[in-house]
Amino acid sequence: MNPADYARMADECSRQADAMRPGPERDALMEKARVYRSYAKMDNWVASRELQPPS
Repeated sequence: MNPADYARMADECSRQADAMRPGPERDALMEKARVYRSYAKMDNWVASRELQPPS
């Protein structure tokens, strides 16, 4: 997957959570969206051209 896929999945989870009433299912979707956003950020960082190996 690429960062755009993770971002799209995060947005979809957020939209679904926004349409739900407060509760455990909504909380789980919000957490899933947070995790997908983290994946996208990490993937961008790892793919960065500026990333240098340890010296």
